[in-house]
Amino acid sequence: MRRRGHDTTQSTNPLNILLSNGRFPVTLDLARQLRLAGHRIFVVDTMHYHVCKFSKDVKHSYQVPVPRDDAEGYIAGVMRAVHECGIDLIIPMHEEIFYLAEAAQTNAELRGKLLAPPFPTLIMLHNKWEFAKFLTRNGLGVPRSSLCQSYDDVLELDHNVEWALKPVYGRASTNIFHIQPNVAPPKHEDIDISEEKHYIAQEWAKGLRYCTYSVFWDGKVAALSAYPVKDTIDGASCVYFESVQNPDITEYVDNLAAASPGVSGQIALDLIKSDKDGKMVAIDCNPRATSGIHLYSRTPRLASVMTCHIPVDAPRWTKPIPDHVAPPIHAKRQVAPGMLMWKRASAKSDIKAIAIEYVSHMKRLVFSQDVVWSWKDLTPSLMQPFLLTSYYEICREKGLKLPTMFQHDYIWEPKGHHLEDVRRMLDKQDKKAGETFIERSTIPFVSSGD
Repeated sequence: MRRRGHDTTQSTNPLNILLSNGRFPVTLDLARQLRLAGHRIFVVDTMHYHVCKFSKDVKHSYQVPVPRDDAEGYIAGVMRAVHECGIDLIIPMHEEIFYLAEAAQTNAELRGKLLAPPFPTLIMLHNKWEFAKFLTRNGLGVPRSSLCQSYDDVLELDHNVEWALKPVYGRASTNIFHIQPNVAPPKHEDIDISEEKHYIAQEWAKGLRYCTYSVFWDGKVAALSAYPVKDTIDGASCVYFESVQNPDITEYVDNLAAASPGVSGQIALDLIKSDKDGKMVAIDCNPRATSGIHLYSRTPRLASVMTCHIPVDAPRWTKPIPDHVAPPIHAKRQVAPGMLMWKRASAKSDIKAIAIEYVSHMKRLVFSQDVVWSWKDLTPSLMQPFLLTSYYEICREKGLKLPTMFQHDYIWEPKGHHLEDVRRMLDKQDKKAGETFIERSTIPFVSSGD
């Protein structure tokens, strides 16, 4: 029997835990969950003001340099917090995980506290092309894919196929081009493709869309949540999360874990149950925190999983690895401002169908709780107008839109010699794994379980 998770009492061994990014609602939610389990929570962020700074469940917030501009300064700021607060565990929340994991290669103290896979594995999971190759090697479902290193590669794609074209190091559904069959692709000047910035073309997978969030310990699934993609504000970014338990999803994540022995960390997948054959295919992997954390809200279930093995790199377990700890059945959460911005995505014109869609949306809006709101921790909600004003001032100064600004400081994009080093590292991994696709630019459609 798989353990579906039962609420536990507070930890008898409280830890000092550092969350590496304080601006996201998911960070606030995780801080509350960890605090509920009895731990002491600290955060770092490049902003002075952010949502976690106002939470009673966060003991202290440190402002640190922007890792995109000053990676060494950022690591130094994190280590200052580690030393001053006696940090036992560091949980990465966004793309700062890459800066932390890279530094951890030569910083043993950081390595022992960081909940993340080793840097080479982390980059393989993040790089969409490398991840597609990994799935193919291990017989896991993946859409037909092609690596595009230049605009000429885009022009040579099969014109009879519907493609999704996206950067191999892309994020949050940005810079994705939808290429329709027998329609000219976007112009060269519209696609920022070059020798330094490769793209992956994936056959446009059609079917039911799901997002998963899991925690792996030593190559085993310790926690797993999943939710279907329903309400979005841009066709991709979910603002509503409802827990589901699907055996096909569980099997897929189990197989991914089995193909990743020794890997510990947070692993999130974007899955589609293909209309072709009903099998699961993965279109993306985020090896970090994601909104699936919200489904564990107001319970210590996920907290108990994340804190079960300290130090992270210790060679032996002192107690059994948790098994498939799940959120409460039918857990529901929402990003209320996003739900209010919702627009119909379907093309249905039947009045009855439209009415049903709107009524369903309103039910979800009314009967699920906002991810920030908490009667026991009101200040983060009350400070939202102030924070929004602060965010828009930053947007004005940097010339960025709000969604871009939220991620801008933490984006990890290797360039120049750094990119060359990363590519050599990935090639070395390929050869070690007996890679057969190095000289090939196309991966066929593979269904999980075939």
